[in-house]
Amino acid sequence: MNMCGSCDMSWLQCVKQCDVWCLVGVVAAALAVFLMGVLVGMKIGKGRRGGGYSNGNGGGNGGGNRPVRSPDLYIGNLTEEITGEELQKQFGKFGDVKEIRMVPPRSGDNKTFAFITMGSVESAQSAMTGMNGREIDGRKIVVSEARSRHGGGGGRRGPRR
Repeated sequence: MNMCGSCDMSWLQCVKQCDVWCLVGVVAAALAVFLMGVLVGMKIGKGRRGGGYSNGNGGGNGGGNRPVRSPDLYIGNLTEEITGEELQKQFGKFGDVKEIRMVPPRSGDNKTFAFITMGSVESAQSAMTGMNGREIDGRKIVVSEARSRHGGGGGRRGPRR
């Protein structure tokens, strides 16, 4: 039986016997929960679009739940000291590593990332699920499906302000 939550009566009893403010409070709470769900859903769906490699989920914090369609992975939030051999060792636990391409940070930047091509889509999915959020050299890494460079230009959007 659905209970009011505010007065522990059923909804029908609450409408008949309780003060109107009890029911208004319950309806307001239900509306707030609904709106939070809508807002969270809208925020999850947003992301960057454009060219260049990215982490595959619109610039967010990594994949994990989405099925992988390619054996190519983006690995972000790496330290400058990490080596290809270390990545080979970590990702080799999930399958054959075909290629590792390290991208060093630009001058004045500390964003080191890499692209790894796994031997199969299945091993890429396992590696993404197993490694995303794992700590390597004191940093939690981001692992998601890499997007190809094709698909439109990168660069600025609109005029400079």
